[in-house]
Amino acid sequence: MDNLLRIGQVCNLYGISLDTLRYYDRKGLLKPVVDKDSGYRYYSLGHLDVLEMLLIGRYLEIPLDQMKEKIDLESIDGYLDVMEEQSRFIEEKCNQLRKLSLYTQEMMNLFKSLQGFENDMSFKNVVTEKNFNLTVYYAELKNLLSHEDSSRINGIEAFEQWFSYSVGQEGLITENSQIVGLSIKEHIAGADEILDYLERMTAEGKAKIIKISGNYRRISFHGKEEELNKYLYLLCSHFHLSDTVIHIKYKFALLHKDMEHEYFAEIYFYCEDECPGQERKNLL
Repeated sequence: MDNLLRIGQVCNLYGISLDTLRYYDRKGLLKPVVDKDSGYRYYSLGHLDVLEMLLIGRYLEIPLDQMKEKIDLESIDGYLDVMEEQSRFIEEKCNQLRKLSLYTQEMMNLFKSLQGFENDMSFKNVVTEKNFNLTVYYAELKNLLSHEDSSRINGIEAFEQWFSYSVGQEGLITENSQIVGLSIKEHIAGADEILDYLERMTAEGKAKIIKISGNYRRISFHGKEEELNKYLYLLCSHFHLSDTVIHIKYKFALLHKDMEHEYFAEIYFYCEDECPGQERKNLL
C-alpha cells in the first residue's frame, strides 16, 4: 500500500477520531482502500481532499446529507449554492445570538436591581409613566393551552406575564387568577412566533386585546402572594383608589422548594387627577 496513509495516521494528521472516519465510510462519503488480507484501511491523497471538504462542511455546520449531495453533483455551482445557503443560516444564527445576548444582559440588569430591594411602604418612589402605551393579550389560562398549535409554540422568553385586580367602590380588591395577560418583548427571539399565536387566539375569540395607555403610575414590589395582597390594599388606601383596575407585571419569581415563591413585580395604576377619561372595570 505505497503512498497510502493508514487510518490512524489520518486521524493523527487531522485531529479526528477513528469513529469519525468510520462514520463517513458508513454514510458513503469517504470509502477507504481496504487491504483484503489484513483488513486495514488506507487513504490516498484524493481521499484527503474529500476529507478536508467534509471537515470544512462540519466546521460551517453544514449537514452531511447536503455535503454529500453537492459532492455527488461534481459542480462548482453546487458548492456555491450550499455556501450561500449556509451563509444565510449563519446570519440568522448571529441575529439569534445577538437577541440572546441582549436577553442575558436584561436578566443580569434585573437581578442587580433586585439585590437588596425593599418595598416602599410610604409610596414616595412612585413614578408616573407619561403616555404609557402597551398591548396586553388577556385570556383564560385554559384557553391559552387549547389551540391546536399550542404544544409547538416557542418563545416563552419573549412574553411578560400580567394579572389584573379589580378595585370596587368600597375598596374591595378581587382577582381572577384564571385570566392571564401576556405582552410581547419584540426584540427577544421567538417574539414573532408567539405574537402570531396570540393573534390567532384573538381572531378565534379566545383572547382579548387590552390597551393600557395614558399616564400610569408605577411602583415595584417584592414578596409572596399574600404580602402582595396586603400591599395592594395599602396602596389603594394611600391613593384613595376605587372603581378601577390595577395591572401587575410579574418580572421574576424567586423559587422556593415549598412552592411559596417570592415575586418581583411592577404595579401599574392611575388616579383620576392624573388620568381622566381612562377606561375602568370594562378593561376586564
